[in-house]
Amino acid sequence: MKRIQSELFAPYRFLGVVTGDVAPSIRSTFVAKKSALSVLCPIDNVIMQYNGKKLRAIGMSEPLSDKVSAVASSSTSVFAAHGTNITSLAFCRDIKDSIDLGAKIKIMTLIGTQLIAVDISSGIHVIDTSEGGLQMSLLMEGSDDFEITAICHPSTYLNKIVVGSSTGRMKIINFRTGKVIHEFQRSFDSRITIIEQTTALDVVVVGLENGEVMLFNVKMDKIITSFRHDAKITNVAFRDDGESTMVTADKNGTMAVWDLEKQELIGKITGIHSDEINCLYFVPGEPIMLSASLDNSLRLWIFDSADGMPRELVRLEGHSKPCASIKFVGKDHVLSAGKDGSIRKYDVSSLTMRQKLGTVGQGVKLNKEVQNVAEMAFGWQREAAWNNVFCRQVNDTKITTWQTRNNTSGAFTLEHDRFKKKVDFIDANATALCVSPCGNFVFIGYSTGHIDQFNAQSGRHVHSFTASTTVKKSKKSKNPRKGPTKTNGDIHNDTPAADSPITSLSVDQRGKELMSTDAQGHILFWSLSTKAINAKMFKKDVRLGICAPCPSNSLVALVAIAENGKESVILVDTVCHRVARAFETVGNKVNAMTFSSDGKWLLVADNDSYIRVFDVATSQLIDVLLFSKPCISMSYNETGQYLATVHEGERAVYTWANKVLFVAHINIRAHPADYLPSWSMISTEEGGTCDIDDDEDDLTTLMDQDIKAMKELQIDENLVTFSGLPSSRWANLPDLALIKERNKPTDAVKKIKQAPFFLSASATLDGFEFETENIGDEMDGDSRYITSKRNLLELESSFTTLLRNAKTRDHLLDAFKTLQNMSLSAIDFQIRTLNPKTIPIFFRMLLEVLKTKTNFELVQAYAATATKIHRTIMWNASEGASEHEELTEVLEEMAQVQMESWNEMENLFVENMAVVQWIKNALL
Repeated sequence: MKRIQSELFAPYRFLGVVTGDVAPSIRSTFVAKKSALSVLCPIDNVIMQYNGKKLRAIGMSEPLSDKVSAVASSSTSVFAAHGTNITSLAFCRDIKDSIDLGAKIKIMTLIGTQLIAVDISSGIHVIDTSEGGLQMSLLMEGSDDFEITAICHPSTYLNKIVVGSSTGRMKIINFRTGKVIHEFQRSFDSRITIIEQTTALDVVVVGLENGEVMLFNVKMDKIITSFRHDAKITNVAFRDDGESTMVTADKNGTMAVWDLEKQELIGKITGIHSDEINCLYFVPGEPIMLSASLDNSLRLWIFDSADGMPRELVRLEGHSKPCASIKFVGKDHVLSAGKDGSIRKYDVSSLTMRQKLGTVGQGVKLNKEVQNVAEMAFGWQREAAWNNVFCRQVNDTKITTWQTRNNTSGAFTLEHDRFKKKVDFIDANATALCVSPCGNFVFIGYSTGHIDQFNAQSGRHVHSFTASTTVKKSKKSKNPRKGPTKTNGDIHNDTPAADSPITSLSVDQRGKELMSTDAQGHILFWSLSTKAINAKMFKKDVRLGICAPCPSNSLVALVAIAENGKESVILVDTVCHRVARAFETVGNKVNAMTFSSDGKWLLVADNDSYIRVFDVATSQLIDVLLFSKPCISMSYNETGQYLATVHEGERAVYTWANKVLFVAHINIRAHPADYLPSWSMISTEEGGTCDIDDDEDDLTTLMDQDIKAMKELQIDENLVTFSGLPSSRWANLPDLALIKERNKPTDAVKKIKQAPFFLSASATLDGFEFETENIGDEMDGDSRYITSKRNLLELESSFTTLLRNAKTRDHLLDAFKTLQNMSLSAIDFQIRTLNPKTIPIFFRMLLEVLKTKTNFELVQAYAATATKIHRTIMWNASEGASEHEELTEVLEEMAQVQMESWNEMENLFVENMAVVQWIKNALL
């Protein structure tokens, strides 16, 4: 799916898609003299690489400019056809080379170093890959009467391929010369869908659209035997470990195992793959087979049973049908429900962590159609105790239960007895769902206007809300129940809560009040303690739709639909029972809504493939996300890092990174209410194509630039500003000598008793001679210490020279920048080499920097270090010396300027501490 980054969100990665619509390619690589198998699955405009042993994701290619239509691979390179281009990717990662063929490719295979590509016009392109790049070597124009549908390279047939057509005819073509070598006289009566080499020479297998599978002798132009399926043949594979077994697959997902010696069917595998199988592959020399299907699954099979049938070894799958709903159930975990009825859990931070909680209605009726999940409600408070996820299905009154702690489905469903026993409610269905903040109760609204309350732990019906309920304290019954009830709700006094279908339900964060809306525009607030109506709101000539409660305050977003069909979003304050905000420009039809984790933003997805981001405080539009398909569900995680979206017709869960949390500075600005981005406004260089999980994103460079600019920024000249350097660059500077002394080794270096076996040698003009230690020049520890101390006193470094030659204020500031860019040990060395004449200049430099009110912490660290190192010189200086008078003058002025700067900071500290203490003690 095509998507782009916006001002506030950037594409992060997609989850839940295992394989796409294009057949995967199997590649064998050699690592440390061992063969490793990998599966390359094209997904949209990227190629996912899986380990062939455990089907774990191990890599992903760079995003390509268009959707991948075919893929082929060798041990070192992967070739992907996308649009009219073929791209070579080194080790399925980086783009190495690309070539434009001028036509879209539908079939591609690699024979040695020659890449054979067939375009949509049945033209054959031969590309040479031997020199590391892609060079066109031959082009054969296609014809209208021979549409190529299958291609195969027979073993031992040098530079020749067998091609099949849609009319059932076959040809042998020499792809070196571009000539047709032979055209078979025998013509099949159906479209050829697959041609594969068998384990025997000169024999290929031909699969047809009418379900026939034929073993065909290419040399003799003769059919050896034939088999038959009930549907179109999509793939064929042969065992080569000594067993004469053939496996065929059709478009219904059925696999048949055949015994070629007896020419009979061993058995069929049905109900595993729910869609067309586009890949079957046997691992060379092993009884292990890989199958890939359009139902978004990969499976490994092993043939180790006595009856010759395989058993499933490893499975990797996602939703077989598009996703319908999504919900974050933790910081990094997201729950998705698909139209296939399955509930799955993914980890946003990992591509390999995925779990299936189960399938809706699984095990109840085998012939029953699986219902589509329309809405999910989640409560984290009782996750460790009982079911905490509840799903509402389309056109069904049952609510299924799930648990995210054990990743299992619940033992019961929630359904009132009225829908089981009354014929009047045969067409009823659940239309709204929510969970109380405590996680103990589930509230369900129906198309009949009823609202029911169930216990989440037991699944027992608790209460049915009715409009005639009055405030009344109920007394406990003196006669307790003698046993469990056989009914789930009273069906006699069953007055609905509204005269129209319930459209949304929401419970406030205190768990004291339930808000319900109906299709006639009524908003009712129910007390959960008395079951009575606390307040009513009514919006005339307006139908109310879905709602989205805010996780951090009392606001609830509601969709209001006018008589003319125009939709708007209103924010209802559930505490004051009034409308707080209204957003008129939200698109033609609102599909989904959600709040950010902090409640500052409201995200609204419409049917025109836009997601609008509104600032709740100012009611302004601050961002618009653009997609190629409409978003039908979305969810924000609790920490505000990620946004997850689900789109119409897509099986993937797309995640987005909140750039406000990852980028140093984001310019959030208001847009006009009718602002809408378009694809023409965004160039390809800015990421107009799908950017899925790009590790080398340009955001890193932009982030570094923003951080550097913020560090160099001084907001006001009157404010004290720090340097922005890490504390390791200055905090330990005054105690650096003590740290070095403490880190010295405790034991002296010992001489080696015996010489090493290999003596070190150095090259000379006469050859090589052994290096000898100059033992005679060794000095004892005391003399070495005195010599190094004398050299230190007589040394003048480049920084000292720079200080001595500084005449103006700018020269002193430049000297400080030079010192600032040095390492910690280098700064300590430069301060130690200061002589009595340059110490006053050094403190003058610190004074000038302190007057600018920048680098405040560096000045303190440098001044403390210089005072500690040169304290003897500063205290024992003679009274009449010019250096002493200059140093005294500088230190007095520096003390005054520092006190002024520190008083400003101290006042701010005291003020902030007072405010914090008041907030702690205030009764809010």
